[in-house]
Amino acid sequence: MTIQWSALDSRGVGAGLAPWAVAVGLGCLLACGGGPGGQAAVSPTGAIEGLQAKFVDVDGVRTRYYDYGQGEPIVLVHGGGMGGASTANNWSRNIPGLATRFRVIAVDRLAQGMTDNPKDDQDFSNEGTVKHLYRFIETLQLGQIHLVGHSSGGAIAFYLTAAHPEIVKTLTVVAHGPAMPPAGEGPTKFAAILEKCPPDPTSYEHRKCRLLALAHTEATFSEEYAAADEYMGNLPKSVEGRKRMDAMRAAHPGWPNEQNDAYRTQAWEKARSGALQMPILLCGGKQDTLSWDADDPHSMMRGELGFFDIVGARNPRVKLTVINEAGHFPYREHPEEFNATLTGFIDFWNSHQ
Repeated sequence: MTIQWSALDSRGVGAGLAPWAVAVGLGCLLACGGGPGGQAAVSPTGAIEGLQAKFVDVDGVRTRYYDYGQGEPIVLVHGGGMGGASTANNWSRNIPGLATRFRVIAVDRLAQGMTDNPKDDQDFSNEGTVKHLYRFIETLQLGQIHLVGHSSGGAIAFYLTAAHPEIVKTLTVVAHGPAMPPAGEGPTKFAAILEKCPPDPTSYEHRKCRLLALAHTEATFSEEYAAADEYMGNLPKSVEGRKRMDAMRAAHPGWPNEQNDAYRTQAWEKARSGALQMPILLCGGKQDTLSWDADDPHSMMRGELGFFDIVGARNPRVKLTVINEAGHFPYREHPEEFNATLTGFIDFWNSHQ
């Protein structure tokens, strides 16, 4: 099977091909046996773009991560949901550049990628993910870190910072992770795109489609990336994890949303009290459909601005930056620009402590 992409302009934006069409094309390319010999080659560790993955035991949970460079540690936390469709591979385009200045660690979150499922079903939650990430940082003996989280990983980074502010030197949240209290009132432009995905939101196929549909450009995710994502999302432990979560939802209506909402509320209360006094960088993509209400002619970025208002009310060291021609993955779509922004932010506050 052959799929032809439309031409890209100077910033990598597709000429006339919608993001959801790219998602469907990539998904079909893999499912239909695209790539040399009918299928794309995948590393047994899920690594891509020449990176080498490592594994470490974190309280009995085998955890996959990348570890490159020397200097102050930066921990990169990807987004997505448990069971697949988002891993440390999200940061593959940022790791080499950042590693020229820092020790860069990108980790598969609990029950995602090739990191094991939790031992306790109750840890299929944001609180369980934060606990695992904190113990991962302790296991590697990283000390104080620069913490960077994307989307739901930005929520995890925010929650970890609220729980353990003493270990976070700077916090960066990309594409607004923790939902605002209260959550948005109406649908976003992404809702229409999501209708083109498989209907079952708990299936891996839906999650993969959702991930790829959030791409702003045709180049956001390569075939190699998508093949590795497919591989990791269909591992036995990933299938088992989704079955365990389905069983928990069936046995406990409202799980895990009620637990996650209560945990989020605690973090926002700490932020409002002024507990987060480290420098905080918020980064958004101007064309992120998740930040764009369906009825608005322009993206208003209400989530990012709401986050800024809450944390900035008690902390003067908060900055918001917006990258143009970028969707939900501005760091992948413009890696050099994102790396320079992050590095400059860290350097500035290192010299103004």
